[in-house]
Amino acid sequence: MRSLLIAATFLCGGAIAQGTSKLYPPGWNKEATKPPMGWRSWNAFGNRIDEKTFEAAVDAITARVWNEPKVSLADAGYVRVGIDEGWENCSGTDPAGGMRQHDEAGFPLINVERFPDMKRLVAYGHSKGVKMGWYLNGCACGEAKERLPNYRGDVQRLAEFGFDAVKIDGCGAATNMTYYAQLMAATNKTYEIENCHWGVCGADRKFHNPDGASCPTEGWCPFNHFRTSGDINAGPMSWFANLQTTVRFLDASAPLSRPSCWAYPDMLEVGRVQGASFAWQRAHFGAWCVVSAPLVLGLDLTDTANLASVVPIVTNPEAIAVNQQWAGHPGRLVAQFDPPAAPPAAPAPAVRRRAFSAGEASAGEGRPAGEAALPSAAKAKVQVWAKPQPKGTVAVYVVNPAASGNAARVSVGFEALGLAATSASVRDLWARQEAGHTKGATLTVEVAPLDSAFLLLTPAAA
Repeated sequence: MRSLLIAATFLCGGAIAQGTSKLYPPGWNKEATKPPMGWRSWNAFGNRIDEKTFEAAVDAITARVWNEPKVSLADAGYVRVGIDEGWENCSGTDPAGGMRQHDEAGFPLINVERFPDMKRLVAYGHSKGVKMGWYLNGCACGEAKERLPNYRGDVQRLAEFGFDAVKIDGCGAATNMTYYAQLMAATNKTYEIENCHWGVCGADRKFHNPDGASCPTEGWCPFNHFRTSGDINAGPMSWFANLQTTVRFLDASAPLSRPSCWAYPDMLEVGRVQGASFAWQRAHFGAWCVVSAPLVLGLDLTDTANLASVVPIVTNPEAIAVNQQWAGHPGRLVAQFDPPAAPPAAPAPAVRRRAFSAGEASAGEGRPAGEAALPSAAKAKVQVWAKPQPKGTVAVYVVNPAASGNAARVSVGFEALGLAATSASVRDLWARQEAGHTKGATLTVEVAPLDSAFLLLTPAAA
């Protein structure tokens, strides 16, 4: 406890402003060196959760019932389970004074009817080899006044309960990510930290805290993954819209998304996308893989019939390998094309990272979702994304968001893809089989509407 008080005294003397701290560069806590993989409750259950929700999720994620030989989702890499909104008790004594969901000492108030023993629940996850995550500064209570004791109480309980990770939302007034990092460092334990401030760069939108930015800088990232967007939803184009919000963090030469500081367009909706075919659900998964986004499942893991329908997607080891491997860049948008039904157009270059003004936000910032105008399938472009892989190979992802029409046929030069060769072998990552060779330093791919191609190009030996 003494170390927490020391950290508190340091903050009161002047908080470290965004971008100036030398204590919290990317990788400062050595967590999330690869994009985290797991499950979180919000997409499937909203705030309708209790401890049984998470016991069941732990059991489901560790059950060896999939594929041959039998494996679990945890065996495939999904080793985290995260509690989201719904554990809070909003009956504090001074709602206007920052004590709606905290007591006077700053400790968070828990709905003990739903969560009678949070420490025991965390221990249950640990007993199954699962890392457990919590959720702070939420929207249910929405405390509107910042209190330093609330930060300290949050982190003390985080440590006492034994959590391994935490998602920090942007609805309440506790938005200072640097202070949270200071307090967590003082516990002598590291935590995987998600900054869920909806892609707002500069001071956060609601409380104007310069350390409340969702966006890292070259030298400041007191968290391990950061939301680039507002909340995803199960609409057929929501995931495609959220994917676009990653582009500004994926600059070709100086990406802000990197190990231990990953750009994150929110939880996966694979298994929940409304009216989606297997191919369109798979396209969603491939998009998160090629941009090194955390792979956090959001479907109901206890709905075994629905889960079974997407297990071949979310356990594809070759797609997951693209997501997890690092070869110098997180992946980027290479080119865009009009779909076949539209007049032909030359590829449009990917948008490059630029400076952000205070309070600037990605489309769709903030819960509830739906603030952004989602791109219609009629207006969305066919896109080509690429991510370097070890030994000079390159993963290429092509997505056709058109709802109907002819297959899109696109050609992209090797140089644009970052491939140093004139010919290459091609592996189909969806089919998990070799797909021939391509020559002339050009890749040509044909993709049906609402489908994707996911390929691995290996330079031919000289």
